[in-house]
Amino acid sequence: MPINLLPEQLKKKKNTEWRQNFRRVIRGFVFFWLILGVFWLFLIIRAGYFKRKLFVLDEELKTSSSQLKDIDGLIQRKKELDEFLIFLNQYFKKGISWSEKLTMLSELVPREVWLKEISLRKETKEGKESVFLDVFAAVGYLDSDEEMLNKINNFLEALKNNDGFFKDFDNLSLAEIKKVAGKDKVMDFKFSLFLKQWI
Repeated sequence: MPINLLPEQLKKKKNTEWRQNFRRVIRGFVFFWLILGVFWLFLIIRAGYFKRKLFVLDEELKTSSSQLKDIDGLIQRKKELDEFLIFLNQYFKKGISWSEKLTMLSELVPREVWLKEISLRKETKEGKESVFLDVFAAVGYLDSDEEMLNKINNFLEALKNNDGFFKDFDNLSLAEIKKVAGKDKVMDFKFSLFLKQWI
């Protein structure tokens, strides 16, 4: 067992230096971990900030994509309308008096039939364009389905047999006929007239 022959003052001084060195090491260790903790907290805060920023950018990207789709749809719709306007301008140069046609049509409509919609339709098959006048109508409030069907048939025959009305058309076809849901005594029907002047 070693014997310390140093005087008491030097013994105390040595012990004090050892304790001070030990405290310095502890303080350095604590300071290191404190700095590391602050840096880790900083990284967490920055990561949260970038995560929120990324979320906002993602939402803006979704909105932009939706707006781009809307713009594409509007451009396509404008193109279709432009083409239809060109078609109408070409067709109105054919010399048909539509006001007279519609007046004659209204005069030929029986009391039990009412018109719902009239439209022009262009169709292209094998590079050849055809134009149709589509008429949507309804018949109703007769005693039976048979009477309603006869009324539709008589109405279409009257249109075909009227020279003033039918002279600009080449064909009349019944496209569809169906009973209106919830209304047993009403039938919707659609017929199409082929415009021969477009040929």
